[in-house]
Amino acid sequence: MKYIIFLTFVVAGVPAMTVAATYSSSLRGWLVAALIFATFLGDKANINFMSMQQYRGPDRGFEITLADLICWSLILCMLIRFPSRIKWLPYNTLWMLVFFGLAAIATAKAPRPVLASFSLYKMIRIYLVYWCLVNCLRAGVEMEYVWWGLVSIGMFMTLLALKQKYVDGLYRIHGPFDHSNTIPPYLNQIMPFLLTWGLVQRRFGLWQSAASVFGSLGMVFAVVATQSRAGMALAGTCLVATLVITNVQARSARVTAVTALVFVAIVAGGIKSVDSIIDRIRKAPETSEAARDEFNVAAEMMAKENWFGVGLNNFSHVLTVTPKYRSHIKVMETEEQAGVAHHIYWLTAAEMGYPGLIVFLIIVARFMWYMARQAYRLRRSKEGLLLFSILLGAAALHLSGFLEWALRITPVTQMFAITTGFAVGLVESAIWQHPEPLPLPDQAGPALVETGIDQTGGTVQFSSIIL
Repeated sequence: MKYIIFLTFVVAGVPAMTVAATYSSSLRGWLVAALIFATFLGDKANINFMSMQQYRGPDRGFEITLADLICWSLILCMLIRFPSRIKWLPYNTLWMLVFFGLAAIATAKAPRPVLASFSLYKMIRIYLVYWCLVNCLRAGVEMEYVWWGLVSIGMFMTLLALKQKYVDGLYRIHGPFDHSNTIPPYLNQIMPFLLTWGLVQRRFGLWQSAASVFGSLGMVFAVVATQSRAGMALAGTCLVATLVITNVQARSARVTAVTALVFVAIVAGGIKSVDSIIDRIRKAPETSEAARDEFNVAAEMMAKENWFGVGLNNFSHVLTVTPKYRSHIKVMETEEQAGVAHHIYWLTAAEMGYPGLIVFLIIVARFMWYMARQAYRLRRSKEGLLLFSILLGAAALHLSGFLEWALRITPVTQMFAITTGFAVGLVESAIWQHPEPLPLPDQAGPALVETGIDQTGGTVQFSSIIL
């Protein structure tokens, strides 16, 4: 039945969405919002062909999600309606092509190429999401639709976290995902972005600002309810950093009032949850850290002995069947099938070799540098603060990579493509829909000229600041 519903949606739904997006700017925007929210649905809105659910690697089939289908319809709309506005090779595409080439080599030499092909195919899907977001903004989709997608995630995650925590009685909630550890890297990417938007968007009404703040705090609550130690630390750091930078760069009565309310909420929440947090820290199983270390040692061995790695998405398989990589495993030695290295960088090195790891780090560093540089250039504008908030979320994601491989999980990867696509599209747009200088009376003139914002309220060209 699931396959019938899926095929029906492909045959009828994708063309219908394409037509709607082509002829209606508002429907085009709502589809962008739907694409963003669809990442939240996880396995409830996807289908796997050639599924191998017993495999313990990151990818277990040729997956297609609802977000992919919406993305494809928006891409078709761009090709039909706005061919002249398309950026065919958005920022970092060439490096991503190099990474894809190395991944293809790792697929060709993998002991089980079919497992590698799952991940290779996924790379194409994720790039299309990135390409779609960049070009949707270039085509004039308003940023408020992105806000609708993010605030919807915040609201639904808050309600789901409250249900799982206080109604279902779960010690560690998992939200809509398979595992608790997926929630922090997924939400920490977007929480600073949503909070900043609620603070600095002057066109928002009171309920919209309140929804942004409530959704952001709900995301923090959801992360705390996972009892992930690193996730909680990163969420708290992002929350404080967001409030500090907005108070420095965009101080206003609303920002000050919201900061005070958030501080009260943090104190109240801290008092409520401090016992469970301390208990989690004290009772965290030592075997968990030992297992991580053992898998990382195996990953390092694979990377050193294989110039192009042991094969994309093949770490679990190779560790399971190769005695020399498994001989030192003690904590998980009784398991028939090995798991995955809980370190995205060692996992990448093991499966794609050091060349793959180096290119991966270059891609990440270039995105981070791009966001930092443009956030600094536009530091006296709403857009500059939004870019800084995306930078914060990206930093949280990549720091969590030292403890988790969650970046390889589809919803997390899709959200990374969306946030980076939004950051690049925000800067590369030929026209920003509503340039609004932040209220800085004593510095407004020089700062606004420097950042390129038209003080007359007209549209602005930013081609001169593109890297």
